[in-house]
Amino acid sequence: MDNKQIKEALQDIFDKEKHRIVFWYDGEQEFTETLSELGMDGVNVLRLDEYSPLEIKIRLEIEDAYSRYLLYAPHHEPAAEDDWLIDIRLYSRTFHADKASIIANDLSLENQAVRSFIREHLAFFRSADRWERLKKWAAPQDREDELAVKMMAVLARADQPDLFSVLIKLYEACCDQDRYDEKQVPRAWDDIRKMGLEERFWKFAAQTFGYDNQESPGLADLILRLMVTEMAGSINGEVPASVVHFVLPENGRALNAPVFLSQWRSHIKYHNHYHIISGAIGKKIDAPNLLSAYEPQALQDVMTFEAVEQRIISALRDAVIENGGQSFDQIRAIINRRLDGYWASAAPGGGHQANRYQAAYHALEKATRLFDLRKKYDEGMTYPEAAAMFSAYTRELFYFDQFYRVFNESADAVEKAGWDVLKTLRESVENCYTGWFLENIGLAWGDFLQADNSSGLLDDWHLPKICNQYRFFREFVEPVIKANPRNRIFVIASDALRYEAAEEFTREINSRYRLKASLSAMLGVLPGYTALGMASLLPHKTLSFTEKADVLADGSPVASMEQREKILASREGTAIKADSLMAMTKDQGREFVKPYRVIYIYHDRIDAIGDKAASEGETFHAVRQAIEDLYAMVSFIINSLNGTRVIITADHGFVYHEKPPASLDKTSMEASKNSIIKQHKRFILGKDLERPQNAFYGATKNTAGTETDLGFITPKGSQRFSFSGGARFFHGGTMPQEIAVPVVTVTEAKGGRLAETEVRRVGVSLLGTHKKIVTNIPRFKFIQTDAVSERVHSRVLKISIRDGSTLISNEETVTFDSQSASVEDRTRSIKLHLKSGQFDSSRPYDLVMRHADDDTEYDRISLYIDLAFTNDF
Repeated sequence: MDNKQIKEALQDIFDKEKHRIVFWYDGEQEFTETLSELGMDGVNVLRLDEYSPLEIKIRLEIEDAYSRYLLYAPHHEPAAEDDWLIDIRLYSRTFHADKASIIANDLSLENQAVRSFIREHLAFFRSADRWERLKKWAAPQDREDELAVKMMAVLARADQPDLFSVLIKLYEACCDQDRYDEKQVPRAWDDIRKMGLEERFWKFAAQTFGYDNQESPGLADLILRLMVTEMAGSINGEVPASVVHFVLPENGRALNAPVFLSQWRSHIKYHNHYHIISGAIGKKIDAPNLLSAYEPQALQDVMTFEAVEQRIISALRDAVIENGGQSFDQIRAIINRRLDGYWASAAPGGGHQANRYQAAYHALEKATRLFDLRKKYDEGMTYPEAAAMFSAYTRELFYFDQFYRVFNESADAVEKAGWDVLKTLRESVENCYTGWFLENIGLAWGDFLQADNSSGLLDDWHLPKICNQYRFFREFVEPVIKANPRNRIFVIASDALRYEAAEEFTREINSRYRLKASLSAMLGVLPGYTALGMASLLPHKTLSFTEKADVLADGSPVASMEQREKILASREGTAIKADSLMAMTKDQGREFVKPYRVIYIYHDRIDAIGDKAASEGETFHAVRQAIEDLYAMVSFIINSLNGTRVIITADHGFVYHEKPPASLDKTSMEASKNSIIKQHKRFILGKDLERPQNAFYGATKNTAGTETDLGFITPKGSQRFSFSGGARFFHGGTMPQEIAVPVVTVTEAKGGRLAETEVRRVGVSLLGTHKKIVTNIPRFKFIQTDAVSERVHSRVLKISIRDGSTLISNEETVTFDSQSASVEDRTRSIKLHLKSGQFDSSRPYDLVMRHADDDTEYDRISLYIDLAFTNDF
């Protein structure tokens, strides 16, 4: 400031701010020579070095208590306890004209000692941009250390003015695309050095983490020690000897390592750099080899390195295969823990390999469910009658098919990511499903179909209280349209939608508000192929065959969409392909359905993929797409077309297994060519067929309600007559998966029934009273107050300890998704690492639970932190 600026500033203090006395401390004595040149009107200038404090007090308070005075001191501002004029200074104004003082005033800093710190770092303030950005973070009470870390945050362009944020930005700059260069010197680090802040940086590293490498401190060494320290603290066992020397001292400050790394991993913007650097450090310390000696239980809390995930998945795979009849509960607990962790998390912040790890854990979990179910039937499948076994299939046995399908879906995703870790488990699953289940269910069900010396189900194709497929329209559609002339019903016929997939679809519908679905099963027609199955779903009085075995309904062909439309027109109905309907806008769709009361929608996803040799390997992927398609159609019908009732059914089911069939899976059949009308890998249809000894014989008059009495032969169990057109996907035979045809009825709830469809998430409560924390690593136990069901969904929470909104611990993600009725099974425990530092034991902090998907707060529980006792030792 020049003399003119100083004079104007002082004049404003006297004239505008109405101060009578102004102290001016000029520690650098920059203005001693020019003081007399100020020439301020109506202001007396006194030099404090020319009068004693007593003389000044007498002059200002007794002799001349009304005049205005500028008290100039050619020295720095004294501390309050050393200032004899402090009483006057308290009701006066202090003025500074040196650069450091101007900066301090501009930053509204109240502590005078910080001016010398600013003076030592004036180079920082030569940039107006740095000055302005610091101004946003500076607080009046800041001292040297607080100001220093904020200056570092400005230089690093950190998101927040704290050491954690500075470190994250520094390490980001050490990454070049997907590579970490530990020798890379970030520009921000150069700036920190140039601004004279390096010494304080390492001081902060020591204060925060206990890092004190006096010989050769460095960013690469720091992050290595932080990661090893976190890993060591999370392992349930001894630390590997080869890295124990990298572990930071256990003085409480090292607890900040997992807090810092946890925050970095969960940061939506910077987590990828954590992934890159942890990968490089994991390779440097040979993490895969180090961790190979540990069992999954010892590693379940370790989130530091990706190699941990790989070790746990490999070990769990072996444990599942070698189970030996023991409970899988502990394995599933570890799976749940890891699914909530960084590497397998689907939430933002999860590693970029999250999909393959998540898929691997889902595959492992489904394998345990399959093997658990297998144990339940160790003594075989024994039922008194066909109806009991059909009921058992629709109640529980279908889970064999579902667990097998979902396992293979997940295992396929893992393999497509280039990882063959589940190869041996796939073999075990295949042996369980194809080698045991299909064989045993085929044998057990076959006993009811046809006996050597007595009639069986094939001779009287009916089950008590089970609708035959060819009565579908009469049982499910006609009563609805007859009940009210304004009723409209939509029927979706999905080719090859089997019972287990329909069950999953039903659960999906029942998890949605306003929708309600129920599932039942029909006894499908035999042989179960598309032409006969689709015809049986249409309104008709009779079904019959032409000479070439084309199916007729009431004498009319039904193969094409136009022919089906004609059949349905007699019932005020129409037919349309699913793709055509879904291509319509809401207005187009409403206009299309307006004239009709019955709308049949034909959907072909599963059979189109599975029934071809080139694509049958994608069958389970097609099932997943089909479920998604069906949900989209139901939503469109109800939300856009004002539909209130939708029925989803199928022409037939299917069997699929991954293992290619062997020659033993093929049944040889000699039949007169003159007798055969239609031949398929699962059946032979014809006239005057001879009853075989090694296969089942039936008549469509019994099994499909046809007027034409054609006979058919179908192989026993899962055998096939041929492998043409694909050998692993098949339908048309007698297996429960083929003939248990699903019927899903979806309705829209209105009025008072809306409450029945209300969907909510499970409640979560903290167990016990945790009003005071007395350890740096507190443990908390939570109870899931409800069991998960169709209408009660899981809740995923991020749990941490906070001071207001500021994290003062790591953050753990916990999924509450137990379906158990047992309260004990629905408890989850976590441990949090408190950030080291001073906590005020007289005021509350908060245990905070936030939803992982949107960060909304679920609960906040006040607690006190009193570490005095712990810190004494």
